[in-house]
Amino acid sequence: MREKILKNLAKFHANHPWRMLVIVVVLTIIFLGLASRLKVTMRWSDLLPSKDRRTISFNKIINEFVSATSIVVVVQGKEELIKSFAEEAVPKIKLTVDPKDYKPFVRRVDYKQEIDFIKSHGLMLIRADDLKNMKDVYKNPNLAPLLENINNSIEKEYVGREESLSTREKEDGAFVFLDGIQNLIDTIQRYVQEDLPEKSLAQDHNNPAQQAVDKILFGEPYILSYDKTTLILNVIPNFTMMDMEKLVDGVDAVQEVVDSVLEDYPDVTAGLTGFIPVAHDEMVYSEKSIGYTTVIALIAVFFLLVISFRMWIAPVLGLLNLVVGIIWAMGLAFILVGTLNIMTYMMAVILIGLGIDFSIHMISGFTEGRSLGKQIQEAMEETFLKSGKGILTGGLTTSIAFLTLSISSSRGMKELGVIAGGGLVAILIVTFLFLPSLLVLREHRFEKKRKKGKLRKEFTLRDISFKSLGNIGKFLSLRYLATIIASILVTAFLILSATKISFDQNYMNLEPKGLPSVTLQDIVLEKFDLSMDYAMILTDNAAESRATAEKAKDIGSVALAEDISLYLPSKTQQESRIPFINEIRKAIGVSEARSAFSREDYERSLQELGRLEMNIIEIQDLAYLGGQDKVDSKCAEIVGEADDPEPKSLIKDLIKILEKDRKMTLAGLEEFQRDFAPYFKKSVIQMSLEETVKFENLPASILDRYTNKERTKFLVTIFPGDNIWQDAEFLKRFVEDLERVSENTTGMPPVFRALIEIVARDGRNAILLALVVVFFVLWLDYKNPGHALMAMIPLTIGVFWMVGMMGLAGMKLTVMSVMGLPMIVGIGVDDGVHIVHRWRIEGKGKITQIFASTGKAILLTSATTMLAFGSLVFSVWPGFASLGVAMFIGVGACFLSTVIILSGILGLLERQK
Repeated sequence: MREKILKNLAKFHANHPWRMLVIVVVLTIIFLGLASRLKVTMRWSDLLPSKDRRTISFNKIINEFVSATSIVVVVQGKEELIKSFAEEAVPKIKLTVDPKDYKPFVRRVDYKQEIDFIKSHGLMLIRADDLKNMKDVYKNPNLAPLLENINNSIEKEYVGREESLSTREKEDGAFVFLDGIQNLIDTIQRYVQEDLPEKSLAQDHNNPAQQAVDKILFGEPYILSYDKTTLILNVIPNFTMMDMEKLVDGVDAVQEVVDSVLEDYPDVTAGLTGFIPVAHDEMVYSEKSIGYTTVIALIAVFFLLVISFRMWIAPVLGLLNLVVGIIWAMGLAFILVGTLNIMTYMMAVILIGLGIDFSIHMISGFTEGRSLGKQIQEAMEETFLKSGKGILTGGLTTSIAFLTLSISSSRGMKELGVIAGGGLVAILIVTFLFLPSLLVLREHRFEKKRKKGKLRKEFTLRDISFKSLGNIGKFLSLRYLATIIASILVTAFLILSATKISFDQNYMNLEPKGLPSVTLQDIVLEKFDLSMDYAMILTDNAAESRATAEKAKDIGSVALAEDISLYLPSKTQQESRIPFINEIRKAIGVSEARSAFSREDYERSLQELGRLEMNIIEIQDLAYLGGQDKVDSKCAEIVGEADDPEPKSLIKDLIKILEKDRKMTLAGLEEFQRDFAPYFKKSVIQMSLEETVKFENLPASILDRYTNKERTKFLVTIFPGDNIWQDAEFLKRFVEDLERVSENTTGMPPVFRALIEIVARDGRNAILLALVVVFFVLWLDYKNPGHALMAMIPLTIGVFWMVGMMGLAGMKLTVMSVMGLPMIVGIGVDDGVHIVHRWRIEGKGKITQIFASTGKAILLTSATTMLAFGSLVFSVWPGFASLGVAMFIGVGACFLSTVIILSGILGLLERQK
């Protein structure tokens, strides 16, 4: 039946080539229209099973939480310049609009604390234990009593108490408090040295004394790094990562504003990072990368075929057939899945490497027949019967091997299997419908020129058999015993090497190198000591969110947990704070904000400054012993390095200045107190309002950060305590710790950890299933289980050789290269299928001819596949590059094992016969 169909199809091509071309062209136009509608997503979460709880939670957060995916503008430079840059850039960023519908891209830009909210409820947001120890700071607005109260509070909260810096939250609180003290010392010094721009601005909010009050009470208003060299603008867009078109245009619009403002700030650098810019860069760079790697693959394959066929017309026809086949495959991909992901985005390169095989075998068979003087129809029929069977079997087994990936629970692997398997079937069909007609039409043209004597020699189709490869096959088959033994020894050695290969779990090693958005993530980690690859937990209410955050904070692998409780303490917590707030309000209410500064105040201030220096040295020692580097560094900025014999102390410098000229410094201190004390008292009174914090009173910017649009779900964001990508064991521990807190944990760490486990498990299952299915397909085709097994032996050994060679080369397995293992089953079996098919047709004593002809074809198909995958090393994606190298090694290993092992096996079988 199959032979009859193939023979009739060959006859139709020989007699009616134009009819077939018209059919193919019409179908190609249809598939091209479908292919143009394919969409792309570059999110790692899209590789997980669509029903996986982590995927569901992640997508829910992205869709429902306004602030979950943002555009983070990272600004670097001197403190004054980056703040000025921010003030100029923010209004312009807010004005960016989509030129297609004139709707604003940006909902809001967060670059400062919620100062207005904190000014009204600041004390209610401080823990009761901390209020108990620090309440004295807020009781008196005058400088001398304030310094004394600061010292009293430090001694209660920090001195001799190791637990006061035991968590990241406490460490940051100490840092903010010390930063406020540093700013206070600096401002006092400016006043006494008369180093002020305008002392008449006492009522202006930009007055230095008032800024010092704000720093003491509220902390740094800007989202500023610890060293004050980096500032963050958190741009909240009106779109999500799901809207790829707006994502690209929106990021480009914000980048354009940033670049335009940078022109006025030559000493400032700024760039974009965060989920959305990373997705933007990954997509844009991937399009460029896949574009030029595809071109490189096509050019490399073309020149290899020109050299091998010793003509240019056959490669042109082969590539034309391949391009049409890929168009069909892309159109089919739209029908099957609709969207390409990180793994399937490289489909074109995969199909170039695999799809060209069909053309090579078809052209090889046809040129062999024509070179022997056979007529066009006879040569085409013989090609379909001899090579066509092998092409069909090889193509279908390769396709089936890919389709076995569809059993995977991973969406990435499943879609790769469906798209690659379906795409190969599409190219296989095109090869039988399109390429033969092209060969026939070209031969008709040659016939006409040949009759007229106008045909140049280089335009004739030649025999492309490779006699050297045939001789190698014969040599090995005659020494079958030595060949088989050597193969076993080499395989054992490479299996040993394969057992030593390790797995690279560093997600960042898969990201494109040099991407601005990825590089800036490292800068954020360095400057803010927080990874942007955090975990997230979705909760149903504020109480659950609060409890979840508290559980997370108690975990050793967690640096910080943020949720709405930062701004919405529980009713019980608020009630426990009210007595301390009442005490503060009563004390500040009766205290007088004095404008005069007496000699007694002067002496008292000197004494308290000396005491303050000693207290900060105590904190410095505590931080050093506890490994709290940020607090240690901040203390060093104030009192100098601990191991410096002559430390540079801001407090000592101020004391020297005060003691040098009492009359002048008294005037400066009085000026400072006149500006400072009334504003301090006013601010504390406002902070100490007894009004409790209620959910409905929270500003939209806070609600958007921690709740969904409907205000029915609450988000807990959890930052790891170490670099999760440099320590696989820490990544595992971090994820497992959080999953014990809540099974709804999601985010990049859980997603990637799950992906590693799923790909490893499903990859193993897919390989086993592929081997079993391919064996039964070959058994069905050959009607002989022994021959089916023989065709698969080189594949099985080739996989071991592949992993063993990777181990010898010092390579590690990655999520992407593991994907190559099931793929190599489909690719590697093709070589054995063609050799065994030809051997069954030719019979005994034709080993030289088999390897000279079919061997040359599988050499070309292997070489072109290796070149196609090798082109991936030029990709900006290391993940693609690792896959390309793995597949390059794998295809080469399968070819070598096919030639060597089948030569030995065929030699053994022929001796037995």
